[in-house]
Amino acid sequence: MLNRVQIKMEAKEVVRSARASAYVMTLIYLLLVNLINAVDLYAGNGILHYVQEHMLPVELPSFLIAPDFPPLVIMFVTVMVFLLTTVLGGGLIIYHLGVRRGYEMGYSTLFDGFSIVGKLILGSLCVSALVTVGMMLLVIPGIILSYMYRFTIYNICENPELGVINAMRMSRLQTSAHKADLFMLDLSFIGWLFLCGLTMGILSIWINPYMEQANIGYFEALKRSSGVGYIPNEPTDGPSDDPYSPLF
Repeated sequence: MLNRVQIKMEAKEVVRSARASAYVMTLIYLLLVNLINAVDLYAGNGILHYVQEHMLPVELPSFLIAPDFPPLVIMFVTVMVFLLTTVLGGGLIIYHLGVRRGYEMGYSTLFDGFSIVGKLILGSLCVSALVTVGMMLLVIPGIILSYMYRFTIYNICENPELGVINAMRMSRLQTSAHKADLFMLDLSFIGWLFLCGLTMGILSIWINPYMEQANIGYFEALKRSSGVGYIPNEPTDGPSDDPYSPLF
């Protein structure tokens, strides 16, 4: 069993050591993602529907009510939102992987996912499809599959030369016999996630970097224990002459 307490303590130290603040990076990420999702919500008149269903009857300002866009336009916006949020999520992982190794990762790293956009999208679709099918089979298989392929995107971000299938295979081997450990890790954050909800997500600015680094701590530990994707001489502290070389 992995030492969850130690990994989480290391995660806190890594977050504090980031030269480009992990909190600022998370704030930028959340602002962009919420803005993108707001566009999707607006295009489908989701704001109007939400107010009508969950609030007292009020008249919305005209600028919050979208015109009747054709279904194809709404579908296009939804697809673009998925693409952009997936790429930004990949950029955030790239940032945290670099910070974990002691590199100076600038805020522009958030957009580095565009260089591997195809693999990020394909990997996300493949994992989502498998988990969705599993959820349809009495839920439990879906949960197991979500943990099995949890590190697919991490493997792609760390080594973009990997094919999506290989990244999924590596994740399956890395998480073998450790799905319960990952479940307990997620369970340990439930209290924090509840508080994030109470603060309308504001607390996420401080909690998300901690959670992401804890995930990466598990990722690194599972690479070592399984020997899958682990490089014995991989730098883990201090900058190198080429900070992007281990990731790309």
